[in-house]
Amino acid sequence: MNNPYDNEFQNKFSENSELLEVLEVGTVKEKEHTLLNVALGGYDGEEVLELFTFYLTEPEMEAIAYMCIDKFLENYRQYPLLKVLPILIDGLEHEQESIRHHCESGLDNLVSPTKLKEEVLNFESFQIPFEYDSLQPSLNSDSAQEIIIALLYLYHHPHKNEDLFKILDDQLTKHIPAVNCISGAIIDTKLAHIIERINEIGELSLVSYTLAKSSGLKSKASWVYDRFDSINELAREHMKVIVAEDQESN
Repeated sequence: MNNPYDNEFQNKFSENSELLEVLEVGTVKEKEHTLLNVALGGYDGEEVLELFTFYLTEPEMEAIAYMCIDKFLENYRQYPLLKVLPILIDGLEHEQESIRHHCESGLDNLVSPTKLKEEVLNFESFQIPFEYDSLQPSLNSDSAQEIIIALLYLYHHPHKNEDLFKILDDQLTKHIPAVNCISGAIIDTKLAHIIERINEIGELSLVSYTLAKSSGLKSKASWVYDRFDSINELAREHMKVIVAEDQESN
């Protein structure tokens, strides 16, 4: 792991001498504050990720380093996935609850970063060589890292939802914590899209739709009518989970 005080990092923050000084000689609290400012301040690049991972080796800075990695993944997309994925996987087993939480959130951000628009997301931004021929062998493995890479590849490439959900069902039976987290994030994102589509057609009268259909309407969206009740029920159950989680956190 690179030292954050090497030339590459110094060049990245050459115009911020105060930041460099705090990281080098500041107190723990000052360093924590500075790292969080870096995570939230719009800095990007592999050097920033290296900075956070460096501080994972210092016990008094470990928790804030995990938080900063989570915030980095929330706001930025171009990074080598293999530099951060093992950290998130191992962190799920950490004894500190706050660190486990930030690793779960970090894995969620691999699927759908909360601060980024969906159109900027793609698999290539993970900077990892992966071909379609590797997909099935990776899905068949018991390695959390291999499975997660395969799921991200599948999610960020054209796919049929029913095929994706079948694969997620199969992976969930393996009971691998990090894989469960990624699978949950994918399912949650897909459900959010379903709810958005339901909201978009909220003004549509089912009575009018039924009359039009009986009059010969040919629509590729006929599934909206046929599955409206089941999708609505799924959305309601999903909202119950969200509300319950909010109540627990409060």
